Amino acid sequence: MGLDNVAVFPTSVWDGDSGNRDSDSGNKKSPDYRDWERMLAEVRAAQTRVYNNERGADDDTIDSVGTLETVTGLTVVEKGNGAIHKTILTLVDVTQASTDAGANGAQTAKKLYTFPEGQIVILGAHQVYPLGKIIATTGGDVGYADDADLSIGVGSATVVVAVDLTTTEQNICVKADVDLTSKASDAIESGINATLLPLDGSTTPVPVWLNTSTLNDTDHGAVADVLTISGTITIVWTMLNDD
Repeated sequence: MGLDNVAVFPTSVWDGDSGNRDSDSGNKKSPDYRDWERMLAEVRAAQTRVYNNERGADDDTIDSVGTLETVTGLTVVEKGNGAIHKTILTLVDVTQASTDAGANGAQTAKKLYTFPEGQIVILGAHQVYPLGKIIATTGGDVGYADDADLSIGVGSATVVVAVDLTTTEQNICVKADVDLTSKASDAIESGINATLLPLDGSTTPVPVWLNTSTLNDTDHGAVADVLTISGTITIVWTMLNDD
C-alpha cells in the first residue's frame, strides 16, 4: 500500500500503512501525526459505510434508495444494505379521490414511491391498515355507500376502470378486502406478498401505486368521494443491476 493518508476502506482492509510507515517493512517506530491522520481517515470511512448501509443508501447506484412522492401525510424510512433493501411507507390521513365508473365501480389511485432505475426484484411486501383507518368522507350512497365493499392493493401500475383489483394493480402487495361500516373500515385490513416479483425498471423506473376499487356498482354513487387512509406499507426488495 502507498505511504499516504488516503483511506482504502471499503475497497480493501487497511493494513496499517500511513504517510509515516510501510507495514511491509516491519516498521516498529513510534507513531506521529501521519499515523493518526490515516487512522482517523479509516475510521471515518468505516463509520460512513455503516451509517449509509443502515439507511440503505451509499454512493453506488445498485444500493440507492428510491424517490418518495410529495404527498401530505406520507413518510418513508429506508433500511438495508447493498444487497437487501427495506422501504417502509407510513400513511397518516392520506387522501385519495374516487371516480365513479357506473357498472365498473369506483376507483382511486395515488403514486407513493418510485424505485431507482434498474432491474428490481420484490422479495416480499406487506400492507396493514388499523381498524377504522380507511374512511369514506361523504358516504351515504352519494359517494361511497356507508357499507361499501372495496379492495386496496399496491401495484406497479395505476388502477384501471373495472370492479376489483387485478394483475399489476396489486402485484407488489396483494389486495385486501375492505368492508366499510358507517363509512369506516370495520377491521384491521392487511395483505401480504411472499412471492418473488421481478420488475424491469431499466428504461423507466418502477413506480409504487396505492390502488382501490369497489366490488360492485352499488358500493358507490355518482358523485366523487374521498378515501382517507392511514397505515403502513413495507416492501423488501433488491436491485440486481441496470440495463
